[in-house]
Amino acid sequence: MKKLYKLIFTLLLISISLILTHPSILAKQEYTIGTSGQTKPLNYFDDKGQLVGIEIEILQEIDRRNEDIEFKFEITEFSSLFAGLDSGQFDLVANNLGENPERREKFLFSLYPYVITHNVLITANDSREGLTIEQMAGKSFGVVPSSPQSIYLEAWNETHPDKAVVIQYAESDPASLIRDVYNGRIDATIYATTYLKDVEDTYGIQLKMHPIANEEEIRIPGSYFIFRKDEVELRQVVDRTLQAMRQDGSLSEISLKYLGQDDTLLNETIIQRNQSFESQRLKEQTNSQLISLNAIKIAFPRILEKLPITLLITLIAGIIGLILGFILAIIKLKKIKGLRGFVNLFVSFMRGTPLLVQLFLAYYGLPIFLQWLNRSIGTDWDVNQVPAILYAFLAMGLNESAYNSETIRSAILSVDHKEIEAAYSIGLNASQTMWRIILPSAMINAIPNLGNSLIRLLKGTSLAFTITVVDMMGQAKITAGSNLRFFEAYIAISLIYWLLCILLEWLIKKLESYYQVG
Repeated sequence: MKKLYKLIFTLLLISISLILTHPSILAKQEYTIGTSGQTKPLNYFDDKGQLVGIEIEILQEIDRRNEDIEFKFEITEFSSLFAGLDSGQFDLVANNLGENPERREKFLFSLYPYVITHNVLITANDSREGLTIEQMAGKSFGVVPSSPQSIYLEAWNETHPDKAVVIQYAESDPASLIRDVYNGRIDATIYATTYLKDVEDTYGIQLKMHPIANEEEIRIPGSYFIFRKDEVELRQVVDRTLQAMRQDGSLSEISLKYLGQDDTLLNETIIQRNQSFESQRLKEQTNSQLISLNAIKIAFPRILEKLPITLLITLIAGIIGLILGFILAIIKLKKIKGLRGFVNLFVSFMRGTPLLVQLFLAYYGLPIFLQWLNRSIGTDWDVNQVPAILYAFLAMGLNESAYNSETIRSAILSVDHKEIEAAYSIGLNASQTMWRIILPSAMINAIPNLGNSLIRLLKGTSLAFTITVVDMMGQAKITAGSNLRFFEAYIAISLIYWLLCILLEWLIKKLESYYQVG
């Protein structure tokens, strides 16, 4: 028995010594990093599907140099980065993020930027030199909601209503917006020179860039890692490692690899400015609210301003879906040769692919089709002047028609054959029987399912913002981007959608009750 105790004691001592001499044996602290994977060359997916870029390589190097931490990357859209940080989904975010007072107040920044880039006004190559924001009055600017560019242009329009620009919001990556300038879909955008150079090299195109005199009003030069307020220790590890990487030259090597130049050098102005921020942060006592009821109150009226857009999309797409769905159902029921196979394929595709994909196919595919028609039959349609909301009508209406066709078809098949036989017996022909007997009975059976489909369509309109249509969901994201109160904005939008769905359910039940017979 004594030998057993000695053996256990010896093994315990060996285990303790191994843990003390090899910290890697201890469980690593895992941290989640939020990024979009669409901000080339800062973060993007290469030809092999690997997440790469300046930020990714820097963070991977920080991970390698600190054995007690482990980074895990999660991909999300840009507008969800701060919402994820706010909710605790992410420990830090990296997406070429600059600073502004709202972000500084709510989140924790790395002490110094890891790369310093400059924003420029980007226009078509045939535009004149030296354009300014003042000279772009009435021109369309493509921006991502919640970005420094969108915040700057929103403030510009408020303070310069006589020189306001047209803001087109899009959930797009920088490369797409820059190419939209080249294709003529928008007149201009504002992005860093690194993005412009990468797009020009990748796609073999030429655009014109114009320096911005008041660049700091858009974004103070410098990209930061941004942390939750409670991640002080993680921030210290990152800052300490970045300092070591600056000193040994590895940070410069990463910049040269992706940018072709060293954009990591800190000047005295940046150093003093950020040290001042750090001193102020250490003195401040945080008194920020976890949830701001006032932010919810502010979000409601702003979101409701776009209620007509949401209802219009629902109405038009619903009408398209109902009419086309009925036609598709009749084609399938009549087994019309040459059309039945096409209809089956269409319904299968529309029901088997996400609505978001269908929106993108309409938004990017229809202009290509119209350009092909222009070349083929000699027309001169300007595909860039097609309002984005028309693509939403088209995609959502077609999607709705596929589901409605099956609902209407099954409703028609559910009509009692005795009613049809009775109609024929009193001398009604096939057309009269369809319109007077079959369809009224079928629609009574179809109302609940058609109603559910309409509710699904209403909620699906929230995707319209991905193709630049500013509906209620888009307005919620824009509102949250101005004060970084994403949770509160999403509470407001969820309550509005909920109330609309309750109202629709009530109307559907009333309609069903009105037409229901014993």
